[in-house]
Amino acid sequence: MKFIFVAILTALLSACQSMPPQKCTATAIIGGQETTVSVYGVRTQTNQTQYYAGNPFGWKWVSKSNFTKSTCER
Repeated sequence: MKFIFVAILTALLSACQSMPPQKCTATAIIGGQETTVSVYGVRTQTNQTQYYAGNPFGWKWVSKSNFTKSTCER
């Protein structure tokens, strides 16, 4: 019983984590369909612009070339 309580409490607390503010959106072609992706950061590294992209990119820095268009400025 104690394990179930701890598991539920952990799940509830992890659901309360705040997400970083969205900076802009970008469009990627995934599975042959246009998909809008939330972008939470923009950086330039070794002369390449990268977006910190949420799902479906799994919260990773992704090259701007993976997107067909965006509302991000830089």
